[in-house]
Amino acid sequence: MKTLNRFLIRLRNLVTGRRGDQRLREELEDYVAREAEANIQAGMSEEEARRQARMKLGAAEAIREQYHAEGGLPLLECLAQDTRFSLRQMRRSLGFTLVVVLTMALGIAATTTMFTVVYSTLLRSLPYPQSERIVAIHDTRIAGLSAGGLMTGPRFYDIEARNRSFSSLAIFYFDESTLIAGKKLPIYVKGAGANAGFWDVFDTAPMLGRVFNARDDVPHAPRTVVLSYPGWQRLFGGDPNIIGEQVKLDQQTATIVGVMPQGFSAPGGVDLWHAAQFTPNNWGNYRGDGLRNTNVFGRLRLGVTLAQAQADLDRIGEQLRREYPSSDGAWRFTSETLREDRYGQVQSALVVLLIASALLLLIACINVANLLLSRATSRQREVALRRALGASGRRVAFQFFVESVLLALAGGVTGILLAFVLTRIAATSLPGILGRPGTIHMDGIVIGVALLISVATGIVFGVVPVLETRKVQLHSALKQGETRLGGSSGNWLRSVLVGVQVGLSLVLLVGASLLAESLWNLMKQPLGFEPEHLLTVQVALPWNTRPDVVRNFYNDVQQRIENLPGVEAAGQISSPPMTDFHSRGSFDADWLPQVANQPAISAENRNIAGNLLGAIGTPLLAGRAFAAADQVSTVPPVLVNEALVREFLPKGNPIGHHLLLDGQAHEIVGVVADVRGVSGAIAAEPGPAVYWPANANGGWHRYFLVRTKVPPEQVAQSIREQVYQSDPQQSVGKIETMDQLLGDAVAQPRLNAAVVASFAGIALLLACVGIYGVISYFAAQRTQEIGVRMALGATRGDITRLFVRRAMVPAAIGLATGTVVSLAANRLLRSQLYGVQPDDLRLYLASLLVLLAPLLVAILRPAIRAGKTEPMEALRTE
Repeated sequence: MKTLNRFLIRLRNLVTGRRGDQRLREELEDYVAREAEANIQAGMSEEEARRQARMKLGAAEAIREQYHAEGGLPLLECLAQDTRFSLRQMRRSLGFTLVVVLTMALGIAATTTMFTVVYSTLLRSLPYPQSERIVAIHDTRIAGLSAGGLMTGPRFYDIEARNRSFSSLAIFYFDESTLIAGKKLPIYVKGAGANAGFWDVFDTAPMLGRVFNARDDVPHAPRTVVLSYPGWQRLFGGDPNIIGEQVKLDQQTATIVGVMPQGFSAPGGVDLWHAAQFTPNNWGNYRGDGLRNTNVFGRLRLGVTLAQAQADLDRIGEQLRREYPSSDGAWRFTSETLREDRYGQVQSALVVLLIASALLLLIACINVANLLLSRATSRQREVALRRALGASGRRVAFQFFVESVLLALAGGVTGILLAFVLTRIAATSLPGILGRPGTIHMDGIVIGVALLISVATGIVFGVVPVLETRKVQLHSALKQGETRLGGSSGNWLRSVLVGVQVGLSLVLLVGASLLAESLWNLMKQPLGFEPEHLLTVQVALPWNTRPDVVRNFYNDVQQRIENLPGVEAAGQISSPPMTDFHSRGSFDADWLPQVANQPAISAENRNIAGNLLGAIGTPLLAGRAFAAADQVSTVPPVLVNEALVREFLPKGNPIGHHLLLDGQAHEIVGVVADVRGVSGAIAAEPGPAVYWPANANGGWHRYFLVRTKVPPEQVAQSIREQVYQSDPQQSVGKIETMDQLLGDAVAQPRLNAAVVASFAGIALLLACVGIYGVISYFAAQRTQEIGVRMALGATRGDITRLFVRRAMVPAAIGLATGTVVSLAANRLLRSQLYGVQPDDLRLYLASLLVLLAPLLVAILRPAIRAGKTEPMEALRTE
């Protein structure tokens, strides 16, 4: 109770602080008056009596501090007082304040923006209940390339029947479809077929209506559709009465039963989900790679870890390899968390960019520390006066800390506002999954972390001037008007800060050079096709369309497109380069030893028709292209690429040889050049690929690749019209130029290079400004010394060289240290590099030259100006 009463009294004194100060002043004045009266009576003069009375009283400021310490809340009082004083100082030196705030804002904005991206993807909880229990299950080839983790239906049902680790399992596959609502024109939709367990795995309630259930997910049940929030907005304008409406989906009637909430994206980018209506008997006894088109997720049972689930999957995989060696012998199951599945490919890049932004923030802090150190130098007399009046060193240091933190907070708030703008831009312009709606956004946690970083940086760079205030000599400081707080120790500290700043700038420059060289190497690689004036047009017929209808439709549209003005050539392919499409096949060959259940060749499959090679610009290296008869052959021939020949028949001629598949021998009639990005990864070296006649091998889903004599966009609408005229109930999917697809394929490495290069540019600017300021300060501090040296015979060149040496020593140490740090740190970039090593000497030398050129300018300008000092003027300077 006593403690509480004491606290309340102190709180009251804090609130009524001005009245308490007035009473204290009155008491002190009364004491001085009484002592002076006694001294006068003792025979002293009035002036001497008051002087002796004040000396007996002691330092009034110290008494005041002791009074507040005993009767108030001194920390809060000091904080309030120093805050008011610091704000006045900031207003008085507005130019200095703006420079510090803007410098900090650059560092805080960069770090906050990158932290927002990292937090949104790698740290924030995913928008599903207990999302840590959701696991992605992949089918992975034990040796060789896989098919993007895609699984066959039979293997999914084997997991469902035999597992002991999952409470529910989800299967889904992407399904491009045509939707007709009422009397509207057909519209392309990106859908996903899923089982009823899909909703149990992701466990998210719909915003409207319901999701499809087990009764909907059986063969021949009425078709049901659940809309995604973006699909609901795009297709139906957000109509809340849409539940129960019937639409035509791929020419079959389906009922809309639900709408998912805005944040639900599993998978992202789809307009709707429909019931897959699969059963374990759907595929009979066939388990081949032709069925490999489904994604699988599972929800772990309570108490089951990912490692235990993986052991369970290993057990099932081993059983299937024994039971079905011909189809399952080369495959195993792997698993990872949902977060790893979504963001694993960009995780290393995001971590690198976050580290780069942190380095930029550190460089900004060093710049601000140098500015505050110089400013503290000019305030030597103020510090000495406060100390002489009784303020303790701790009290003065606290005031400097408060000022530093206020400056950092001002820079932090400005940086957060700038980061908010940058984040809004990034949310819509980042490549791939990072740019999906709702993925990247700033929230209270990010803002709180940014403010904490601002306070922490304010304390860190506030330490520098605080340390120097402890070295003030009161007698010399009060005696002279000239400021000498910096002294030799201050100059040494400035040199250290400059060296660190230069070293960190080199680290960022080397990183930017490596990423830029990697991007250049990637862009200059032969693509195997000509992307200019090439248009891609996506068309997807219903999956159950009869083969003759598929053939007639695509042949008709092919002829219509070829007859359009401005079209040079047109062809068809199941998936063009630079798209994320996986369709792998396993083959034996008549020139290779055949081992039971171990096909010798694994290759990407593509179906082509029309003048595809002429349209895309891929050269035919040997043999012939497909003829019209090949498109209707019951045992169609194939084309293979260079990579397949190079790997499996390096010294022979493949023409006339056969690939063996399901008991049929398919003759190789031609060899085409390698094409990059066949499975979406432009950085990967082209692997084996087999091209089939599209009309003979099925394929209701195709792209038209159209080479034009005019800008490709000019014929896009005409192609839409031709498709509609061929089949009024058929939609056209995405229409993009190949340049757009190529840009998307290199978007992530381009982003990495651009962001790190921008950070490096800002760091270089800050380093140059910092070293320019330090040399200018050195010259101003040693003006009299310059005059003495010149009076004793030193030339202007001697003075210039003196300051150049003074700057180059810490800069050279910083460059050497930065080189060593770069060699160690840039190994983190290894996974982001293409065609370049992290220790490439050329790029290190180039980065050194890029850094040295502006640094020399920043050093020489103040050094030359110091050399032009007039000796007489310098000697008269106080």
